[in-house]
Amino acid sequence: MDLIEHQGVEGLRVGRFPGRINTTCILYRLGETVIDTGPANQWSTVKRFLRERSAERILVTHHHEDHGGNLARVVRATGGTSYSPRASRRPLAEGFPLHLYRRIVWGRPETVEPTTIPPRIPAGGSSSLTPIAAPGHSADMTCYLEPDRGWLFSGDLYVSSRIRYLRRDEDLPRQLETLRSVLELDFETVFCSHRGVLSEGREALARKLDFLESLVERVQNLRRRGMSPGAITRELLGREDLMSWITAFHYSKRNLVEGCLAVLGEESRPPGEGDPSRVD
Repeated sequence: MDLIEHQGVEGLRVGRFPGRINTTCILYRLGETVIDTGPANQWSTVKRFLRERSAERILVTHHHEDHGGNLARVVRATGGTSYSPRASRRPLAEGFPLHLYRRIVWGRPETVEPTTIPPRIPAGGSSSLTPIAAPGHSADMTCYLEPDRGWLFSGDLYVSSRIRYLRRDEDLPRQLETLRSVLELDFETVFCSHRGVLSEGREALARKLDFLESLVERVQNLRRRGMSPGAITRELLGREDLMSWITAFHYSKRNLVEGCLAVLGEESRPPGEGDPSRVD
């Protein structure tokens, strides 16, 4: 098992393709509270990790299959109570369509009906977690702040300071708003669901915000010169590559440029595409 330990927080990285950051997911354990559950096709490894200690509370940062994929199984195995953001409850309870590449990489989760997260979640000893709405990557994305230790369990808010792709259903304007609001909170260490533990997490999130704001400005300058979104993509990010083709352009560089255009008020995506249960 690929284990992580940081000042009493334990983590487990799981994924069918373990050599890549984006195809793996880290579930964290703080006392008897588990944050995220990993993809469904990694249940055997997750089950061994959970046998080491009881889990009274199981939280998810959002409904995506690499984060909530084992939620139903964890609840059955531990007897703990599952919690999710309010906007996650419907896709977790009713299921949601998955692209072929997502079924292959992470598997299909079972449905489960979690409880809506309360304003404060006990996390063992004197620790507690405060849910922080963080929409953008998905409409239901939520971070968890441990204010006394200055820890932020960030889900998919960070991943990288310099991104080159965007999911078609991500909302870049809301991501920028979220980054700005989260950076007003008092924390230093970030527990990222893909990158791992960032001891200078606040600085890492600030670098991501700076990069995206700079990219928006560069897109705006090229747009003013009359360049098309496709030409802007090739100029700033290069041609689409294997990632885009494998995901049938659900992840693509063009999506990132169109997200920048949306920040500038050029909305080119169909209404409702940010709905967490929608797949195009």
